[in-house]
Amino acid sequence: MNRIVCLLACVIAVLGSPWAAAQSESSEVSASATATGVPIERLVAGVAHKTGKKFLLDPRVHANVVLIGIEPGEVGYPELLGILTTYGFAAVEDGRLVRIIPDANLRAQVTPIITPKDSRLPDEFVTEVITLRNVSAAQLIPILRPMVNQYGHMAAVPDTNMMLVSDRFANVKRIEAVVRAFDEAEPAKPRSGSTGK
Repeated sequence: MNRIVCLLACVIAVLGSPWAAAQSESSEVSASATATGVPIERLVAGVAHKTGKKFLLDPRVHANVVLIGIEPGEVGYPELLGILTTYGFAAVEDGRLVRIIPDANLRAQVTPIITPKDSRLPDEFVTEVITLRNVSAAQLIPILRPMVNQYGHMAAVPDTNMMLVSDRFANVKRIEAVVRAFDEAEPAKPRSGSTGK
Protein backbone atom coordinates (compact mmCIF):
# COMPACT_ATOMS: atom_id res chain seq x y z
CA MET A 1 0.00 0.00 0.00
CA ASN A 2 2.86 2.39 0.86
CA ARG A 3 4.49 1.64 -2.51
CA ILE A 4 1.27 2.56 -4.32
CA VAL A 5 0.99 5.84 -2.40
CA CYS A 6 4.66 6.69 -3.16
CA LEU A 7 4.24 5.79 -6.83
CA LEU A 8 1.07 7.87 -7.07
CA ALA A 9 2.81 10.85 -5.42
CA CYS A 10 5.69 10.60 -7.91
CA VAL A 11 3.30 10.45 -10.89
CA ILE A 12 1.41 13.53 -9.59
CA ALA A 13 4.68 15.40 -9.05
CA VAL A 14 5.94 14.59 -12.55
CA LEU A 15 2.63 15.39 -14.27
CA GLY A 16 1.94 18.46 -12.14
CA SER A 17 5.25 20.22 -12.78
CA PRO A 18 4.53 21.18 -16.45
CA TRP A 19 1.09 22.44 -15.40
CA ALA A 20 2.62 24.46 -12.55
CA ALA A 21 5.26 25.86 -14.91
CA ALA A 22 2.55 26.85 -17.41
CA GLN A 23 0.53 28.53 -14.64
CA SER A 24 3.62 30.41 -13.44
CA GLU A 25 4.45 31.49 -17.00
CA SER A 26 0.85 32.66 -17.55
CA SER A 27 0.99 34.71 -14.34
CA GLU A 28 4.26 36.29 -15.43
CA VAL A 29 2.81 37.21 -18.84
CA SER A 30 -0.28 38.70 -17.20
CA ALA A 31 1.85 40.65 -14.72
CA SER A 32 4.11 42.00 -17.46
CA ALA A 33 1.08 43.04 -19.56
CA THR A 34 -0.31 44.88 -16.52
CA ALA A 35 3.06 46.53 -15.89
CA THR A 36 3.27 47.88 -19.46
CA GLY A 37 -0.26 49.24 -19.19
CA VAL A 38 -3.43 49.42 -21.22
CA PRO A 39 -3.70 52.11 -23.92
CA ILE A 40 -6.02 54.85 -22.68
CA GLU A 41 -7.84 54.73 -26.03
CA ARG A 42 -8.83 51.13 -25.28
CA LEU A 43 -10.28 52.09 -21.88
CA VAL A 44 -12.22 54.98 -23.42
CA ALA A 45 -13.58 52.68 -26.15
CA GLY A 46 -14.74 50.19 -23.49
CA VAL A 47 -16.52 52.92 -21.49
CA ALA A 48 -18.10 54.30 -24.69
CA HIS A 49 -19.43 50.83 -25.49
CA LYS A 50 -20.87 50.37 -21.96
CA THR A 51 -22.38 53.82 -21.50
CA GLY A 52 -23.32 54.88 -25.01
CA LYS A 53 -21.40 58.15 -24.48
CA LYS A 54 -19.50 59.55 -27.46
CA PHE A 55 -15.89 60.56 -26.82
CA LEU A 56 -13.48 62.85 -28.66
CA LEU A 57 -9.82 62.53 -27.69
CA ASP A 58 -7.45 65.46 -28.00
CA PRO A 59 -4.41 64.43 -30.12
CA ARG A 60 -2.19 64.98 -27.05
CA VAL A 61 -4.05 62.34 -25.01
CA HIS A 62 -1.82 59.25 -24.95
CA ALA A 63 -0.94 57.00 -22.02
CA ASN A 64 -0.53 53.37 -21.06
CA VAL A 65 -2.65 52.99 -17.93
CA VAL A 66 -1.35 50.58 -15.31
CA LEU A 67 -4.30 48.92 -13.54
CA ILE A 68 -3.89 46.79 -10.41
CA GLY A 69 -6.85 44.98 -8.91
CA ILE A 70 -9.23 45.95 -11.69
CA GLU A 71 -9.54 44.58 -15.20
CA PRO A 72 -9.86 46.96 -18.16
CA GLY A 73 -13.37 45.63 -18.85
CA GLU A 74 -14.47 46.61 -15.32
CA VAL A 75 -13.67 50.30 -15.82
CA GLY A 76 -16.83 52.44 -15.86
CA TYR A 77 -17.28 56.18 -16.41
CA PRO A 78 -16.52 57.20 -12.75
CA GLU A 79 -13.35 55.08 -12.78
CA LEU A 80 -12.35 56.53 -16.14
CA LEU A 81 -12.60 60.06 -14.75
CA GLY A 82 -10.34 59.04 -11.86
CA ILE A 83 -7.84 57.49 -14.27
CA LEU A 84 -7.84 60.65 -16.40
CA THR A 85 -7.13 62.74 -13.29
CA THR A 86 -4.21 60.49 -12.35
CA TYR A 87 -2.69 60.73 -15.83
CA GLY A 88 -3.09 64.50 -16.23
CA PHE A 89 -6.20 64.54 -18.41
CA ALA A 90 -9.81 65.60 -17.94
CA ALA A 91 -13.20 64.94 -19.49
CA VAL A 92 -15.49 67.82 -20.41
CA GLU A 93 -19.03 66.87 -21.40
CA ASP A 94 -21.07 69.25 -23.57
CA GLY A 95 -24.24 67.19 -23.97
CA ARG A 96 -23.23 65.57 -27.26
CA LEU A 97 -19.59 64.64 -26.77
CA VAL A 98 -17.21 63.98 -23.92
CA ARG A 99 -13.98 65.69 -24.90
CA ILE A 100 -10.84 64.31 -23.26
CA ILE A 101 -8.14 66.96 -23.03
CA PRO A 102 -4.94 67.67 -21.07
CA ASP A 103 -5.97 69.13 -17.71
CA ALA A 104 -3.80 72.21 -18.37
CA ASN A 105 -6.51 73.33 -20.84
CA LEU A 106 -9.40 73.11 -18.36
CA ARG A 107 -9.59 76.81 -17.44
CA ALA A 108 -10.74 77.74 -20.94
CA GLN A 109 -13.46 75.05 -21.11
CA VAL A 110 -17.18 75.52 -20.58
CA THR A 111 -18.00 73.61 -17.41
CA PRO A 112 -21.25 73.16 -15.48
CA ILE A 113 -22.08 75.80 -12.87
CA ILE A 114 -23.29 74.05 -9.74
CA THR A 115 -25.18 75.09 -6.63
CA PRO A 116 -24.42 73.88 -3.09
CA LYS A 117 -27.16 71.25 -3.45
CA ASP A 118 -25.87 69.73 -6.70
CA SER A 119 -24.09 66.40 -6.82
CA ARG A 120 -21.61 65.27 -9.46
CA LEU A 121 -18.94 62.62 -9.90
CA PRO A 122 -15.87 63.45 -7.75
CA ASP A 123 -13.54 63.96 -10.73
CA GLU A 124 -15.94 66.01 -12.87
CA PHE A 125 -14.75 69.58 -13.47
CA VAL A 126 -17.28 72.20 -12.27
CA THR A 127 -17.61 75.86 -11.31
CA GLU A 128 -19.38 77.24 -8.25
CA VAL A 129 -20.09 80.80 -7.11
CA ILE A 130 -20.02 80.98 -3.31
CA THR A 131 -21.66 83.90 -1.49
CA LEU A 132 -20.27 84.87 1.91
CA ARG A 133 -22.10 86.83 4.60
CA ASN A 134 -19.68 87.45 7.45
CA VAL A 135 -16.18 87.12 6.03
CA SER A 136 -14.57 89.01 3.18
CA ALA A 137 -14.18 86.82 0.07
CA ALA A 138 -11.09 88.81 -0.94
CA GLN A 139 -9.45 88.03 2.43
CA LEU A 140 -10.12 84.28 2.07
CA ILE A 141 -8.61 83.94 -1.43
CA PRO A 142 -4.93 83.96 -0.31
CA ILE A 143 -5.73 81.43 2.43
CA LEU A 144 -7.62 79.04 0.14
CA ARG A 145 -5.72 79.40 -3.15
CA PRO A 146 -3.16 76.65 -2.29
CA MET A 147 -6.10 74.20 -2.08
CA VAL A 148 -6.94 74.71 -5.78
CA ASN A 149 -5.19 72.58 -8.40
CA GLN A 150 -2.92 74.31 -10.95
CA TYR A 151 -5.53 73.86 -13.66
CA GLY A 152 -8.29 75.24 -11.40
CA HIS A 153 -9.28 78.81 -10.71
CA MET A 154 -10.34 80.86 -7.68
CA ALA A 155 -11.13 84.57 -7.53
CA ALA A 156 -13.10 87.09 -5.51
CA VAL A 157 -15.80 88.84 -7.53
CA PRO A 158 -15.17 92.62 -7.32
CA ASP A 159 -17.77 94.77 -5.49
CA THR A 160 -19.56 91.68 -4.13
CA ASN A 161 -18.82 89.29 -1.35
CA MET A 162 -18.69 86.30 -3.69
CA MET A 163 -15.96 83.95 -4.82
CA LEU A 164 -15.71 81.89 -7.96
CA VAL A 165 -14.13 78.41 -7.74
CA SER A 166 -13.45 76.07 -10.69
CA ASP A 167 -11.95 72.66 -10.01
CA ARG A 168 -12.93 69.02 -9.74
CA PHE A 169 -16.25 68.54 -7.93
CA ALA A 170 -14.75 66.84 -4.85
CA ASN A 171 -12.27 69.69 -4.37
CA VAL A 172 -14.88 72.41 -4.94
CA LYS A 173 -17.04 70.82 -2.22
CA ARG A 174 -14.03 70.66 0.13
CA ILE A 175 -13.30 74.36 -0.46
CA GLU A 176 -16.99 75.21 -0.02
CA ALA A 177 -17.01 73.42 3.35
CA VAL A 178 -13.94 75.39 4.50
CA VAL A 179 -15.48 78.68 3.32
CA ARG A 180 -18.72 77.89 5.20
CA ALA A 181 -16.73 77.09 8.35
CA PHE A 182 -14.99 80.49 8.19
CA ASP A 183 -18.22 82.31 7.29
CA GLU A 184 -20.29 80.76 10.08
CA ALA A 185 -17.66 80.98 12.80
CA GLU A 186 -18.38 83.21 15.77
CA PRO A 187 -16.33 86.41 15.62
CA ALA A 188 -13.41 86.36 18.03
CA LYS A 189 -14.09 88.30 21.21
CA PRO A 190 -11.49 90.93 22.07
CA ARG A 191 -9.23 89.75 24.87
CA SER A 192 -9.36 91.71 28.03
CA GLY A 193 -5.71 92.58 28.53
CA SER A 194 -4.20 93.10 31.88
CA THR A 195 -3.31 96.69 32.65
CA GLY A 196 -0.27 95.67 34.66
CA LYS A 197 -1.50 97.57 37.73
